[in-house]
Amino acid sequence: MKYLLAALFFGALVLVYIVLYLLNKKTPLPEGCEDLKADCEGCHDFACSHNPAHQIKKAEGE
Repeated sequence: MKYLLAALFFGALVLVYIVLYLLNKKTPLPEGCEDLKADCEGCHDFACSHNPAHQIKKAEGE
């Protein structure tokens, strides 16, 4: 019985997460926030998508 309750509780948590994710995805962006970019100089974290090195590679590939 304990396992069934635990599975139902976990399933409810997953269901709540999925519903909230879908509702958040459908929410429109506020005015002025459509094309925001981080204004950073870049750091040593190359995995960061805002690192300027990623922009240089895109420009060279074009």
